[in-house]
Amino acid sequence: MKQRYRIDGRFVVADEEGFNQALAKAQASKTPVFCGCRNGVDLRLYISKRFGKLVLSRWPGSGGNHATGCDHFDAPDFLSGMGQVRGAAVVDDEMTGETSLKVNFPMSRGPARAAPSALTNDKPSVKSTGYKLSMRGLLHVLWDRAELTHWHPKMADKRNWYVVRRALLEAVEQCRMKTLPLAGLIFVPESFREDDKAEIVKRRTMALERVRRSREEMMIVIAEVKERKAFEDRLRIVFKHVGDMRFVLDPDMAKRFNKRFEGDLNLWASDDRRESHLILAGSFCRRPEGTYDLIEVALMPVTRHWLPYESSEELELIEKAVREKRRFVKGLRVNLERSVPIASLVLKDMGERAVAVHIHDEKIEAGEALAALLDEQSVDHYLWWEGEDLPKRGERGPQGAGSA
Repeated sequence: MKQRYRIDGRFVVADEEGFNQALAKAQASKTPVFCGCRNGVDLRLYISKRFGKLVLSRWPGSGGNHATGCDHFDAPDFLSGMGQVRGAAVVDDEMTGETSLKVNFPMSRGPARAAPSALTNDKPSVKSTGYKLSMRGLLHVLWDRAELTHWHPKMADKRNWYVVRRALLEAVEQCRMKTLPLAGLIFVPESFREDDKAEIVKRRTMALERVRRSREEMMIVIAEVKERKAFEDRLRIVFKHVGDMRFVLDPDMAKRFNKRFEGDLNLWASDDRRESHLILAGSFCRRPEGTYDLIEVALMPVTRHWLPYESSEELELIEKAVREKRRFVKGLRVNLERSVPIASLVLKDMGERAVAVHIHDEKIEAGEALAALLDEQSVDHYLWWEGEDLPKRGERGPQGAGSA
């Protein structure tokens, strides 16, 4: 479908002649812009500038109101962990378009703390809440805002680290954390090129200014893990594109890291073809010797198309959907524990109504939480078993024995 927008009572089509001028005029005059994907429904969008270009974005939390074929459609918050944090840990300002993110980990150690603090969220018994984001929650929110959870067949073989990094940097532009612009707190390594090495190192030095000028200040790295290197009782994490940067976990942290992320590390290691990627998000600070202490850490396995997964069954489901050239949005837990049911995928190619695909997990009881989720009437639901087919595209509602 062609993307149409209503500006001052007149419809314009995206990317056609005069569209950019219409956006610029609307921004200058503060004229509201509405998506034209649903007749008779006012779906307001906001204009922002990304890398020098004006773009239209949906208001956070409104994606489920758009038509499934619309570029601005997103999985409804109640199907994922976004429903728990929206309005509390993730607060959107409709006047400015900025998003305030509240986190449950520090961004400064204080002068009295010479050693890195222990992982703060590594105990499974600690109950997650929607009031503040864990490190995993922050990573999931940014991945979602960057729309790296969205998939369309035309994206095949077009996602690489350059594309992922650019999307993440765009996602943090309108975000603040602890009253500070998030862009100044996040370090996402630039794709390495030998012929541009000197300039890349120079840009990296500028990006790391916060931790270089103060031993107590922290930043957050989001990068792809290349390998883990054990040295006696310590652990070094080597990231792609910045192999010369030495990120280290002290003995206590190394033990906690291996225990806490055993499942994610096993998933990554089990990929014999090494097509999957392992993303790490972690707070870090710089030692006088030039090494970097990793402090609060989260891991996230992603497919070769950079779509997150949390089990071998979910990896099979995602790969099946990609092979069959389906259009979908990947659900993320954010702060939710594994025992809380969410929709793994939301299919966008089922006609007027989206279909939420839930993985049948015998380890999770089909209790009140799952029953309430499946009872939500704004989307159709499909309970998927490993090895089963997906519902047929273009048909209204779920098909086959897996329908819920």
